[in-house]
Amino acid sequence: MKTTALMTTSPRQRRITWGFGLAIAIGMIGIGPLFASLWPGFDHSPWDVNTMLLGLGVGLCTIAYIFGRIAVAAVTEGRRRAVAPPTSRAFWVAGGGFALAVVCLMIAVSG
Repeated sequence: MKTTALMTTSPRQRRITWGFGLAIAIGMIGIGPLFASLWPGFDHSPWDVNTMLLGLGVGLCTIAYIFGRIAVAAVTEGRRRAVAPPTSRAFWVAGGGFALAVVCLMIAVSG
């Protein structure tokens, strides 16, 4: 099983508690912008604002996935079929979502 610095420096119980707590909290924050950007007729914002909300929602939901995956890896640690911690792909998706949100925010402010 591949481990990261967070997996080796934090106690198991702390990874479980903080991982699940942050995953739920950040996921609840991120689902709002994601819902607002994808639901047709929710609001009548221009495309750049909707795309900014989409990027923000994807970024926050991906960060929630990362924390949830760390917590699940801590729960299954030491078992025969342990779950691996998140790969770098999740971090790239979160970074891409936040970069998209920043670019669309700059377009919205300048226009």
